[in-house]
Amino acid sequence: MSDHIPDLRSLTRPRLLVQAARIGAETLLRSGRALPRRGLTHLLSEELEMDRKRKDGEVDYSPRRHVDLLIAVLLVAQTTQVVI
Repeated sequence: MSDHIPDLRSLTRPRLLVQAARIGAETLLRSGRALPRRGLTHLLSEELEMDRKRKDGEVDYSPRRHVDLLIAVLLVAQTTQVVI
């Protein structure tokens, strides 16, 4: 079964979230730590839900978790050569 992977360039997120995720992804890659094992489709689904919570102002929104999800999306996309 193949995942339908959207063009990640179509995602619009606040600049600060994206900058934090890029820095985190670069740091993680340089550290040699293990990369996320979940599929990109699953990660994007979680990230979309987190972004909805951010936009709706829900009390259980976690900026840290949101950045972590974006880091994972960037890493998986980079390692699978998805256009980002």
